[in-house]
Amino acid sequence: MPQPVFHRLPGALPSAGVPEECWPFLSALLNAPGWGVALVGADSRLLWMNDLLTSLGGRPVALCVGRLLAEAWPGLAPSLSPLLGRAQSGERVVEELVSGRFGEVGTLRHLTVSALPAAPSSAGVLLLLRDTSARLREEAALRASEEHMRSIVEISCDGYFFHDRGHFLDISPGLARLLGHYETAELIGRSVIDCVAPEFRAPARDAMERGVEAPYEVAIVHRDGRRIPVEVMGRPATYQGRAVRLAAVWDVSSRKSSEERLARMEHFREQFLGVVGHDLKVPLQALQRDVLALQHAPSLPEALTEQVGRVGVGVRRVERMIHQLLDFTRARLSGGLPLQASPVHLGQVVEQVLETQRQAHPGRDLRLTALGDLRGTWDAGRLTQLVDTLLGHALHHGTAAVALQLQGQGDGVTLLVHDPGRRVPPESHATLFEPFRRRAASSGASDGDGLGLSLYIARQIALAHGGRISVESGAADGTRFIVWLPRAGGPPSAGS
Repeated sequence: MPQPVFHRLPGALPSAGVPEECWPFLSALLNAPGWGVALVGADSRLLWMNDLLTSLGGRPVALCVGRLLAEAWPGLAPSLSPLLGRAQSGERVVEELVSGRFGEVGTLRHLTVSALPAAPSSAGVLLLLRDTSARLREEAALRASEEHMRSIVEISCDGYFFHDRGHFLDISPGLARLLGHYETAELIGRSVIDCVAPEFRAPARDAMERGVEAPYEVAIVHRDGRRIPVEVMGRPATYQGRAVRLAAVWDVSSRKSSEERLARMEHFREQFLGVVGHDLKVPLQALQRDVLALQHAPSLPEALTEQVGRVGVGVRRVERMIHQLLDFTRARLSGGLPLQASPVHLGQVVEQVLETQRQAHPGRDLRLTALGDLRGTWDAGRLTQLVDTLLGHALHHGTAAVALQLQGQGDGVTLLVHDPGRRVPPESHATLFEPFRRRAASSGASDGDGLGLSLYIARQIALAHGGRISVESGAADGTRFIVWLPRAGGPPSAGS
């Protein structure tokens, strides 16, 4: 049988006016889902409660009905009593939030409470309670999630803002500071375009109106008038239940400064190369012509012939140093040496270098072994420079026979220059190809040109062709320089 609507207690509401057959329907109405219903007497005694409120409190009806509110719900009574007092005075209290410990286990609950004065007023107060604990927890979790996401966005960019049709709805503290404001409220409601430099306003307005999602650059105006270059990226978003736009902002001042520095460096490089390549080479070439003319002059006194010869050697050495400085500058400032590639037979290049070195060192034993296909697409002038450098080092530092070996393979060609009479200490291998290595001849790593750049440039030539160069050295068999060149010479790909 359904529970009677009111428990028959001394002082309870009379039920004689309610027909017995209506009790089940009234009970169902008062037990409607979502609301706990209770009747509290004028003396704060609990007169009746519905099934939902009984379940919510976790205590049997017998332990609650007929007792004072402080006895039935001791954890909740301090919060409810002020509302009951207001209702007993005739005020309708509607949906106020009350928190307290409720039930046998003392669970903390957050309840939405309405307290309505009963008629007649001596009957007490009708209490309506709805448990909103889960909703409040969800709202708290949502707020925490929003704060977490805001923190992530704040870290990943320099600032962000929500806008609706170009007006700030919300703005991060980081972006506010970037604009020179310490209170975000100062910007809410203002036009976004007002914070953009005048020359960027038209493209910025167009990007916002069209919903552009690709990053674009503008300049914003700081409160003190400074212009700050930024990158902006927008996305659709939901803000307080409506569709708006979210834009992330990055301060690119440092990047712009770096680009300007690189531009200045590029300008300096062009000026430097122009000065060294023209203003120094032209007078040097004139000096070479004069020296050559003096050497072939029939009337030159014999006492001056040796001095003119030394001047010629010095001029050629200065010319080599200028070329090396030019190559070093190109490699460092331009990211590598320029090449003029064409079909080349590496064996012929090495033979030409050997012939020149045999004339310069008539007493030295130079041997060449060539195997396989030695053709490829390379810069013949640069490879001549590379071979001449390696062979020159072997001749400069040793007295034994120097062996050169060329081996053509499927994907490239290997050049080996072997000096059995020289040893490079292991501790020098790692720095052997660094620029300005000017070591003593005893270490095997000195540079005959006086600048210490020739091996560095030799490595840059190999790298510019997409190849590599290495050194092997041991006490028993001397030193080997090993160069590998791919047949289609060029810089290595990004994935290599």
